[in-house]
Amino acid sequence: MPSYFAIIAGKDEYLVDQEARECFAYAQKQAGADAEIEKIPALLTRVDDARAIEVQFVDALKTMGMFGGQKVLWLQNFNWVADSVQAKSEEVKESLDIMLKAALEAADGIYIIISATPYDGRRKDLSALKDKVDKFVIHSPAPKSPFDKSDLQAEGQLALVEDCFKKGGVKWTAGAPEAIVAQVGQSTRLVVTESEKMVTYVGPGGTVREADVMLMVPRFGEGDFFEPIEALMARDLDWGLASLERYFFNEDSGRPLLAALQNRLRLLIQIKVLAEAGEFRLSEAGLPKGQFETASSRHGAKFGSAAKSSANLFSQNAWYISNKVAPAAARFTLSELVDLQLACGDSFDAANRGRDEASVRALFLRALAVRRAV
Repeated sequence: MPSYFAIIAGKDEYLVDQEARECFAYAQKQAGADAEIEKIPALLTRVDDARAIEVQFVDALKTMGMFGGQKVLWLQNFNWVADSVQAKSEEVKESLDIMLKAALEAADGIYIIISATPYDGRRKDLSALKDKVDKFVIHSPAPKSPFDKSDLQAEGQLALVEDCFKKGGVKWTAGAPEAIVAQVGQSTRLVVTESEKMVTYVGPGGTVREADVMLMVPRFGEGDFFEPIEALMARDLDWGLASLERYFFNEDSGRPLLAALQNRLRLLIQIKVLAEAGEFRLSEAGLPKGQFETASSRHGAKFGSAAKSSANLFSQNAWYISNKVAPAAARFTLSELVDLQLACGDSFDAANRGRDEASVRALFLRALAVRRAV
């Protein structure tokens, strides 16, 4: 058995790399200053690459320094357990089995770190070794049950944003850290980068606002149309009209925006109804921690399928609902939310007649310029 064996895997490359670096530093310290260090890039781009990486890794395990001593071996960027054509090939699986078997049989004095990303949670190649290695970490594992909406990654990312703001000497308004995570939360590396950018943008002593984030931070991944929606949900007329100008500068059609707004309103109406029934305590900060999960366990099954849908509040992520969506429910009455949903339908009809921008702008003006008491 090797002296130390750590497997770090997950879908977030930044988190996997950070954890693996900590393991690598620990292994170096344990192995001593005279230990031989070797890093092997294991990124698989073709099936044919597998054999060469396998040979290099196995040889490295068996080859000790001329004068003996310890050896630290880091297999980096290991994408052999991803949901890809290459990773699913029989040749790659065969090489993977050989490598893992060789790692378990490595001699004392060998310290091994494997950092695997992306990671397909359906694969059992690595998880089968959980009880045989010294450290086994999977970032962002699958939920324990269909209605378990905990998101430890998002919570960790929020902590990173706030830590970055504190170190940069800036203040922030409620919702600003959450806005960064919502925009680029699929990538922790981007969360850190964009947080540092916002610190530079407002300068020492400045304040990062949610509107600043929506203006300066591009959305990661597929395009979405959330800035006007966030402005509307914040009941900020100036921000709303400015965001619509930016939206229609790049887009010809208002229908994608209206579809996204309708999805948000479906969730808000459900939240508002549950709040009026005494299930939620709403505030400008959103829902208290744990309240969504409690209501989900109590009522989730009654809402139907756990498949993600805006028609089912409890199919959504707990952090997203509690911190990103729910605050708006405290700013609108149920009547206003229903009126907005109906207005979206009218705007769709106007969009079909080529009056996209005018109809959406009128919707925003009606919603933000006039308030209904009930």
